[in-house]
Amino acid sequence: MRGISVIGFWVCAAGAVAQPVRPLAEGLHRQVLPLYRDLHEAEVGSLGIVGDSVSLLDASYNWQLRNHFWDDFGSGGDGYLALARFNGNCGSNGGGPRCGIESIRGPGSFVSEDTGAWEPLGYSTPDGMWGQLRFDRVPGNWTVKTYGREVVVHYTRRTGGGAFRLLLNGSPVATIDTGLPAGEPQAGAYLLDTGEDDPDTLSTIRFEMDSTLPVQINAVEMRSAGGGLRYHRLARGGCGPARYLESMTTANAELLRSLDLDLLIIMLDAAAGDGNNEPALYQANLETLVDWYRAELSGVPMVLVTHHPFTPEIEAQADVILDVARTRGLGYVNFYDLFSGFDEMDALGYMNGIVHLSPAGGAYFGGYLYDLLTTAADQALLADWNADGEFDFFDVQAFLDSFSGGGADLNGDGVSNFFDVQMFLAAFSAAHE
Repeated sequence: MRGISVIGFWVCAAGAVAQPVRPLAEGLHRQVLPLYRDLHEAEVGSLGIVGDSVSLLDASYNWQLRNHFWDDFGSGGDGYLALARFNGNCGSNGGGPRCGIESIRGPGSFVSEDTGAWEPLGYSTPDGMWGQLRFDRVPGNWTVKTYGREVVVHYTRRTGGGAFRLLLNGSPVATIDTGLPAGEPQAGAYLLDTGEDDPDTLSTIRFEMDSTLPVQINAVEMRSAGGGLRYHRLARGGCGPARYLESMTTANAELLRSLDLDLLIIMLDAAAGDGNNEPALYQANLETLVDWYRAELSGVPMVLVTHHPFTPEIEAQADVILDVARTRGLGYVNFYDLFSGFDEMDALGYMNGIVHLSPAGGAYFGGYLYDLLTTAADQALLADWNADGEFDFFDVQAFLDSFSGGGADLNGDGVSNFFDVQMFLAAFSAAHE
């Protein structure tokens, strides 16, 4: 562990007498319970992270968080990965999409930017990223190399959309029509069984136009045959809540629901349209976005995370994020108060430029967040003794029944005694903080 011993402790202002400012974490237990229960039962746990470039770049915390999950629980697959930013850097720090995952663009293939304002074709995607095949003197084609027993090809159905052929390792599999006669764009998905149970074996998937009409293919979602964490990268550079409001569409909601998320982490600071020095505007945009996710992804647990203190403006946003989380009963993680500011982080080697994390910074925050979530989950799994998803009297009653029958050896010392009761009550109390 990395020094995380208490969930929900307070940061105190210098010189103040126990004046609470912001907790470093709050409300995590209920939010992380479904994900970790699936993982402990060797099922797939599905995690998505909505964010900006700090949750996108290969050196950043999100990939290191994924790696910690994979080390402890195994990989449930490489998850949703937009074609517009598909290839990793295959660096030695283990960040980014895995080595071997590759996009090979043929003639007539086009992609969006992975940063900045949404374009109309991106409104149907969770990260504003899209790919398209067009008839550019010749029919467009595109090849990707992927891992996983199953690969879901995510495309958009829209008026004027064409058809494309899908090939697996050189063999034709299907012809898919992306056209609609009328109406708003819809999410389309084709589930491809690669036949590969080995999570480290690559498959080659090729898309070929089957008409002269354009085809929009946005991403592939890679699923392993076994249990473990499946991480979905849902981030876009340079974007705060205001940009993400453009993705509040039926097509995107359909796509997000198909990911079967067990936990959604949201880490967005104020960017274009949010007003860097207007906390009220930032809060209004964040509330609108979070409420849309909650409405469209009913029952999906959520944790809101602040940015690290690369600029003083993050402090006001940290307060806003805490308020949004508290009023909606969501989890909250505060990176801002871990360091005094940019200078301290830079001196530690955690910064790459004025905003982004270095590999060392990504490793620190990825490990810190993993330990924070896991500590809360360990307590939650104990507190929810009857596994009904609640922390209540019935858990205490169920624990006492187990204890009286000698089946409550929580500390593994071979006997059920006072120390096990103490351990349960500590976890139960923490889950109620």
